[in-house]
Amino acid sequence: MNSKRLKVLLVPDSTYWVTGTIAKAIAHFNPWIEATIASGPVIDAIFFERPELIRNFDLVHFICPYASREWLPRFRETVPCVTSHHHVTEWDAVSHNVDGDAIVVGSSEWAEDLGQRGADMSRVFVVPYGVDADTFRPPAEAERAVVRARLKIPDAATVVGFFGKNSSNDDDRKGLDVFIEALISLNQRIDQLAVLIVGPGWKDLIGSLRSAGVRCVWLPFITDQDELAEMYHALDFYWVTARVEGGPVTLLEAMSSEVCCLTTPVGIAREIVRDGQNALLLPFNDAAAFVARTASLIRDAGERMRLGRAARQTILEEMHAGITTQRIREVYTKALRVAQERLTTQPFDLSSPDPSASEVEDRSALVRNGIPLPGFPKEIHARVRMLEDLAWSEHLILYHRQRAAALKLIARAWSANPFSLLPPRVILRRFMPSRMVQVIVRLKNGAPPKLKALPG
Repeated sequence: MNSKRLKVLLVPDSTYWVTGTIAKAIAHFNPWIEATIASGPVIDAIFFERPELIRNFDLVHFICPYASREWLPRFRETVPCVTSHHHVTEWDAVSHNVDGDAIVVGSSEWAEDLGQRGADMSRVFVVPYGVDADTFRPPAEAERAVVRARLKIPDAATVVGFFGKNSSNDDDRKGLDVFIEALISLNQRIDQLAVLIVGPGWKDLIGSLRSAGVRCVWLPFITDQDELAEMYHALDFYWVTARVEGGPVTLLEAMSSEVCCLTTPVGIAREIVRDGQNALLLPFNDAAAFVARTASLIRDAGERMRLGRAARQTILEEMHAGITTQRIREVYTKALRVAQERLTTQPFDLSSPDPSASEVEDRSALVRNGIPLPGFPKEIHARVRMLEDLAWSEHLILYHRQRAAALKLIARAWSANPFSLLPPRVILRRFMPSRMVQVIVRLKNGAPPKLKALPG
């Protein structure tokens, strides 16, 4: 029997987005594992160059359901694999995840979905995403004023929030048509309405709202969790108009921050929202309901604050990541047992004593201050972090048109790795005109550039 820490590779879609936050929470609140976090694009590069590093891990947890499409068959040959089922827009794109030795879902809605699709339910575990309630906390009055001043939002304004990225809005699953209709209507009913939108790719949404006279503040990209948490301090309301969600994690963050929330019965909202007690649960596709209930609560500040305080209490009792991520031990135990039969490996002992308090604090600081990478040799840590920055920068350019935010990430990656050719290659590929790139490539390869023929 083995008594060492379980070496786990956690694979989000990016360390900068929601699945990255989930990975960090698992690493932070489960010090009995030795966690390494690397996104799908990064493992594509690293394991292509160094396939032997796959054997550095006792278990792989694909938090990104798309990275597992290519890598699940490869990892299953050597280690136990946990997959994730967040939600479905195209089943063919995520159906491979039923082959995981254990499968994590964020709410009972998606466990039921897997059951209807014929999955082995003995391998399906509901592990709510949770939220770090120490980071996402209610503001003091002075903090609220400071955040609003920084965002140039008047103290007297009513502020509605929406946080997310446009590339996650397949088939308008986030209900942006309802969101826009409701905001335009509410703006006609009340004075000084403002909407705070955080996340990349919403240029068209902002344009639609501003053209209708709705005051908008848009922050395309926030990398720091503490800064993101501050944005909730500016809000009076958080709206979830979505039709399909795995979480949403932003609902949990808003509730943890004592923001009054109005949401459709989607994902985890069906389980934690008690209508009229800790938030409001509204029908799908009903813009008028969002308008009427919000307008009523604007007139009743005491009720709005009561709902916010009750929401915070719900998070502390049920959805703090320190509570929800403890269920990961059961998930990994199952995956190890299933894989043991499949791979005929020695059993791994998860009953060993937990680390000391000082060890826990050291590991927590590591997760807070950066991305843990103990499963990779130290000599490639800087390269891995550079690849994370470059992968997300290209995502920002390709799917969100956030060139300025991307350029900052590329510059940071280049500054930390001044002798690498990868950052300038990304700049050439994504920022230079294609004709210029072709000329540079030809010169690099020793071919004379093609000159445009002179007139006549």
